[in-house]
Amino acid sequence: MRCFLAFLLIAALAGPALAQDQPKSLKTVRIHEPAPGQPTLYAIDEDGTVRIDWPAVETLATSKADRTVLRIAQLMLAIRDGTWKPVR
Repeated sequence: MRCFLAFLLIAALAGPALAQDQPKSLKTVRIHEPAPGQPTLYAIDEDGTVRIDWPAVETLATSKADRTVLRIAQLMLAIRDGTWKPVR
């Protein structure tokens, strides 16, 4: 009887732990336009071509007006100018 209760207790506790090991499905959401009020720094065409608004990127990087996309603008300029270095 004790063996059965021990087995039942282990099975009850191991069930949720095993369920957490399973990968959870993720839903990918594609954003086709920026949030209202956000500057549009780039656009991706239907064929996959990326068009970058370099004057907007340069203005944002120098003025530091919008801190939410400032790091993206700085990174885009660093990649364009060849000064970007990957972090290891």
